Amino acid sequence: MNVRPRERHPPHWQRELLPAGGDLFGLLCRPLTSTSRRTCVVLLNAGFMPRSGPFRLHVRLARHLAARGYPVFRFDLPGIGDSLAYADRPQAEIVQGVFDVLERKTGCHRFVAGGICSAANLAWRLALADPRMAGAVLIDAVARRTFAYRLGQLRRARHKSWAAWRERLGRLLRPDDSTVAADLSEWPEPGSERAQLEALVGRGMELFFLYTGGTSYFLHRGQFIGTFGHATRAQSVHFEHWPRCDHLFYDETDRDDLIEAIGAWLEDRLPD
Repeated sequence: MNVRPRERHPPHWQRELLPAGGDLFGLLCRPLTSTSRRTCVVLLNAGFMPRSGPFRLHVRLARHLAARGYPVFRFDLPGIGDSLAYADRPQAEIVQGVFDVLERKTGCHRFVAGGICSAANLAWRLALADPRMAGAVLIDAVARRTFAYRLGQLRRARHKSWAAWRERLGRLLRPDDSTVAADLSEWPEPGSERAQLEALVGRGMELFFLYTGGTSYFLHRGQFIGTFGHATRAQSVHFEHWPRCDHLFYDETDRDDLIEAIGAWLEDRLPD
């Protein structure tokens, strides 16, 4: 088995432990060169995974973006990882307090926040609430079960075995006690995401959307416009669909591709 050699700290970034208000702290990865940019990136927890991210994705992404000149902060929200105490405030309000700390520390007044799944949903709420948000990274965010979703189901069905069809039929005949994904993910009210995207686009927000093949609710590219409407065609909206990639980027090649894609998007859309 090929094992990636342990990364050595390159000379163009430095890491610093930074108190982030209350009992919170995180790691700030800063460029050492004079080309440091005025936009700070904040990487949010993917579900209950710690700030290192799945398979240390956030660690590598932070170093990669810092090498491109962006300060990057990764920390644990209350109740996750090293932040053992639970919060008595909404997560969006907590992250806005982190922005305040980072403004004083880095001098940045613009922020890009986001990540995978619940991190994408939190970044969406932040984008609507805080004008300092200049961009958002939204991986496996909200998507509605539009007609295109049914097309995606049909496409998947062509490759199912008879055993899979029997198991599927059994699930349909059993009472459904599952929780709707939107309830777990704190998605917007159904239908409201179209007006919300129009508002963000009108504000000049840069948005990086990526959907993987690891979700059960996004099966076809057409769901994107079906969910968010015609504002998806705005120049500030970047959309990608990676159907062969799993939800947590287990494959190292997928992680490499994601890191490069986010870095290239940032430099193109928020270069200063």
